[in-house]
Amino acid sequence: MKPLEYPADHWAKDYDPRSALEKSAQLGSLPFNVIEWDMFTGLLPASLSGRTVLDYGCGVGDLSLFCARRGATVLGVDRSEAGIKTGEYQAAGEGLTDRCRFEVRPDIGEGRYDFVLAKDVIEHIQDDERWLAGVAAVLKPNGVFIFSTHNDRCLNYLIEGTYHRWWRREKSWMGWDPTHVRFYNAWSLSRLLKKHGFAVQRWASMWIIPYNILHWLTLFKLDVTLPCLGRFDRRFGKYPPFNKLGWGLMAVCTRMDSRR
Repeated sequence: MKPLEYPADHWAKDYDPRSALEKSAQLGSLPFNVIEWDMFTGLLPASLSGRTVLDYGCGVGDLSLFCARRGATVLGVDRSEAGIKTGEYQAAGEGLTDRCRFEVRPDIGEGRYDFVLAKDVIEHIQDDERWLAGVAAVLKPNGVFIFSTHNDRCLNYLIEGTYHRWWRREKSWMGWDPTHVRFYNAWSLSRLLKKHGFAVQRWASMWIIPYNILHWLTLFKLDVTLPCLGRFDRRFGKYPPFNKLGWGLMAVCTRMDSRR
């Protein structure tokens, strides 16, 4: 089934960089996205000086610019022309155009990189096997692949997925974003990554206890979000077994041949 498109007022379709940034910032301020950003960027080295980074699915360029500020030379790519335009606008505003450039591109392309980043991307890709082969091809020996996705082996999927898929019979439910095409989990990803020559060095996860758990426990009577549950994620989300049990799942990978 063809995935749905974003609505016309989404940042990915907004060609006014200032307006697109405002919309993106609103999404970024949601408790889930705040914690995910902190944990994902925490998987990167404190210094990226002299390193090359491919930020695939870069959106408005926030992660690309984060890496450039740490000294990396970055290429951010995305399918959204509006997102790329906004990324270029941000880079120019920060004086980072010499270290951070952007391209509209649907595929991985060519080149060699120390890091390939894909934050909340793989679940959007129809042919994930071909895409992972492309990631492996552009990653340097001893390079690092870091990505995040959603997890169907977690409490949130058990609760919210059951509600949508079984109670409401929305069999095509793909989580919070209608443009997703599949779910993953740590075990299915491990098999898929191994097939394409990757070894997972580190897992992390968040939204282990859904921040809106009271919404479900009270059968929708309380529409309350508890951002304080993010403290649990920060404290335990990098350690077994919790590092594989959150709705937001992250992995740090290396090519297996680079370990020899």
